[in-house]
Amino acid sequence: MPPMDGRADDAVTIGTLRRVRIDVAPRDAVSAEVAVAIAGVFSYEIGRNKPGGGLGNLDAALGGAITRLRADGIFRAEPGEVLILSAPARPIQATTVLAIGLGNRAAWTPAVMRQAVATAARETIRLDAESAAFAPSLIDSGLDPDDLSGTPQAMLEGLFDALPDNRRDDGSGTLSRWLFCVGAVRFDAMAEVFRDTFDRLAAR
Repeated sequence: MPPMDGRADDAVTIGTLRRVRIDVAPRDAVSAEVAVAIAGVFSYEIGRNKPGGGLGNLDAALGGAITRLRADGIFRAEPGEVLILSAPARPIQATTVLAIGLGNRAAWTPAVMRQAVATAARETIRLDAESAAFAPSLIDSGLDPDDLSGTPQAMLEGLFDALPDNRRDDGSGTLSRWLFCVGAVRFDAMAEVFRDTFDRLAAR
């Protein structure tokens, strides 16, 4: 079994903040080799009955649990709502899956993504996990890529919001790696956007 260090050969490191290494990789919540895999989930999909892409793969790997619980009203995917699924089966690499609500697509803004990442990071820290991957699942749910301007900055700001200034000195059981999952299309360009944005935010 590969180490759950949040990094694979296709990951690119964009910076380190408060002893957490931040990577981006063309992965999804199924293939990310981390302790906690996180996926954003809207309250409904646009123009389709179920999510596609990486979120669709995750839902299928979970036997349809995410969309079934959402349809039943148990997990409504309201902004900031968290669904925790422990010990998922293969092919999911993580030991825990978090679904983070993004709410109504029509009301979505990058600020919603900032809140979602912050919620996900705080929950990961509460779970005492060492590594996590966040898959925004925006295009998987039907958003137009042209409507996603400002999303990388919002995602990084959410992580900056959540990481505590004071970290335990012994390093045991503390978050040390965070992976943002991005699509393989134009990956190099997206990694550069994340790196430039990180440098700008870290300099504030």
